[in-house]
Amino acid sequence: MWILFKKLPLVISIPTIFILMMMIPALHGFYVGNEHQGRTFLYAVLLGSFAFGFISLLLQDEMPCLRRHSQLFSIFIFFLGFPILMAIPFHEAMPSEHIINSYLDLVSVFTTTGLPVFPDNFLNETIVIWRVCIGWTSGFLIWVFAWSVFAQLNLSRVDNLTAADSESGFKKSQSQANLRLSTEKFWREVARFGPIYFWITAGTALSLLVVSGDPVFSILRAMSTIATFGAKIPGDTGVGWPSEVILFLVMIFALSRITFCGPFTKSWKHIFFKDHELRLAVILIILAVIILIIVGWSENIQIWRSTELIWGLFFTSMSFLTTTGLSSIYIPDSLVGLGEAGVIFSALAIIGGGVATTAGGLKLLRVYILARHCKLEVDSLIAPSQIRKGQGFNNSINYPNAMLACVFLILFILVFAAITLGLALNGSEVGEALSLTLATLTNTGPLAQGLSDSGNTILELGIRAKLILVLAMVFGRMEVLALLVLLNPDIYR
Repeated sequence: MWILFKKLPLVISIPTIFILMMMIPALHGFYVGNEHQGRTFLYAVLLGSFAFGFISLLLQDEMPCLRRHSQLFSIFIFFLGFPILMAIPFHEAMPSEHIINSYLDLVSVFTTTGLPVFPDNFLNETIVIWRVCIGWTSGFLIWVFAWSVFAQLNLSRVDNLTAADSESGFKKSQSQANLRLSTEKFWREVARFGPIYFWITAGTALSLLVVSGDPVFSILRAMSTIATFGAKIPGDTGVGWPSEVILFLVMIFALSRITFCGPFTKSWKHIFFKDHELRLAVILIILAVIILIIVGWSENIQIWRSTELIWGLFFTSMSFLTTTGLSSIYIPDSLVGLGEAGVIFSALAIIGGGVATTAGGLKLLRVYILARHCKLEVDSLIAPSQIRKGQGFNNSINYPNAMLACVFLILFILVFAAITLGLALNGSEVGEALSLTLATLTNTGPLAQGLSDSGNTILELGIRAKLILVLAMVFGRMEVLALLVLLNPDIYR
């Protein structure tokens, strides 16, 4: 049974998992006495299982697709099409004015954006648990997609800059890529990363449980943090710096793939000094905290309050750099809203975390490649006759990486401008359109709460504007370069 399931196309097998996951809100609804929600999700599980089971029987004897970019189509259909089916039971369980609102909210969950579509008091505990479970599972699948699909196409630069840095086993797995079907490669990565993802979540939940004493909050916050899904959770009032320290340590895994591939074979000192993403992340966080301290410092502030403020800035900067979007309880609301602080947090979210992680944005490695390439170009202009050690090897390796990072940056800017213009033409103010574009394209939904000073909400947007937000979240999660490959596979080499 499992062997046949692994051979199914991902566009069939992955939605089946999420359909079966609707048993969680069904059982919880019956447990808390909300029979309407329980029956709604139970009927959805029965109908969905029957439909996808029937389709899987039809495709059982079909030859699997061996095209190079077939998995990109599966991912695109999953993020854009499958939430339409999931929005039907969600709309029946929590009726809103239009089903497009439910669809927009579920796309933000599947892409781990956490866009605040509905008010905080609109969703009950059953729906919140279901959304966090979907976000946690989607975060894991995004992690696996980065290694099994994007890495095979070399879209996220997982192979790093030089051959000496590629010790994580990627090239070894890439040499065996043609020996397995694409779906089998995906499930092989699921079996490899599943225990790591689960035990990180379990350890985080136990640590939060010791600090807070609330099991529901501890489990949900741990699941959402490891998936970089900054969702609002009931009872999320914060228990002080101990819980934030735990979440800070968990968010380190979203800065670099080395954090979960190297610690078992190398020392942390070797990992930090050899990994470009971690070093750049530390530099950016320290610079952001220094600037924010200068902006938000007051002469009347006390010593203990200043210590809390500095820690809060460190935590919030780390959160936005990993595109999680959580804010510390120790920083004032004025630093999260409009102004210089909001620009700093937005810039961190645009840069994003590490490649092959659940974070969004441009990714730290691309920024490092561009910065290093600019340094080499400036050095060549200043001293064109200078002889450098390993010059020929570094140029042959880094030039294609720099070109690819530059292409991605240009595409990101063009898509950013197009989405902002589309929202502005559909009734949004310029500031609101800018904040929504930042929140969706970087998959950092909480940015939409702090940057817009207008009284409008996402529910008040038109249907076309909401569809633009859906496309922006899918573009941000799949990366615009991958979508360009889908439109014309011959463009990418």
